[in-house]
Amino acid sequence: MIVGLGVDLIEIERVKQAHLKHGKRFIDRLFTPAEAKYCLRKKDPYPSLAGRFAAKEAVIKAFSHGFGGRWKWTHIEVVRELSGKPSLKFTGIMEKLRVQRKIKHVHLTIAHSKRDATATVIFESSPARKEK
Repeated sequence: MIVGLGVDLIEIERVKQAHLKHGKRFIDRLFTPAEAKYCLRKKDPYPSLAGRFAAKEAVIKAFSHGFGGRWKWTHIEVVRELSGKPSLKFTGIMEKLRVQRKIKHVHLTIAHSKRDATATVIFESSPARKEK
């Protein structure tokens, strides 16, 4: 059963300008060391950074949690499976929320064009039991 859905769209140029303005502080606040390493080694890191930011925003929307509380952007990490498919790893309060809301499956898709990056997140609980 779907228990959360989040979608986000961001202009890649916004992420680039924020990074150019704030530098390492911007990266360290929003991305885990592994995310930063993966993205910043690319010739053009901004589509990847924007896609990860959109994924994190989509997670917040899927949780319907808003922007208050003790969570950090780094409590949400985009990781790559062996196949290259992106998936999500939660730590801190985000992992507590996932467990509390009985979210068993998390689906993520990220896409980008030359201008924009988008991400969609779906949370599922265990399949509903069929009544006898």
